[in-house]
Amino acid sequence: MHHIYHTEGFILSSRNIAEANKILSIYTEKLGLIIATVQGVRLYKSKLRFALQDFSYAKIDLVKGHDIWRITSAENLNSFALARSEKKSLLLIAQVSKLILRFCKGEDPDNRIFNDLIKAFHLLNNTDINESKKEALELHLVLKIMNSLGYIGESQILTNFINLDFNNNLKEELLDKKELIITNI
Repeated sequence: MHHIYHTEGFILSSRNIAEANKILSIYTEKLGLIIATVQGVRLYKSKLRFALQDFSYAKIDLVKGHDIWRITSAENLNSFALARSEKKSLLLIAQVSKLILRFCKGEDPDNRIFNDLIKAFHLLNNTDINESKKEALELHLVLKIMNSLGYIGESQILTNFINLDFNNNLKEELLDKKELIITNI
């Protein structure tokens, strides 16, 4: 009997395989970045197809196979519909997803990255976020992710931003230090 792992995860990307299956890249709370297959998800009658869309946040049940994870069930927690309907917000989500896919290697959970990712996307899904707030949010999120992965050096200014939670009051300060932040990233 296989052990079933229960975790929450953010769908970073997907690729179609065979007739109705998919391979998903998922950043999970308990397992880190994993690659998982899901059978029959592209069929019209599939109950999983709405929960496992790209850039969705879901509760996922997984079983470890010989060489790959397999998804047994999933429940959608948030599809970030408002953020996905706006071009700039969707682009931000896609770029951050690519960043995580590029720099996170293997199954190594990091709760800081997972929590920052979900908090930022919940903020992005808000109706009162304008373009400058989105830019500041992206700078802050990428800075925090790269720091968690060990790519940011010692800088008192950056450390102050890294240690603070996402906050609209930081917008002006982040945008003022934009060049410094991008240089360090």
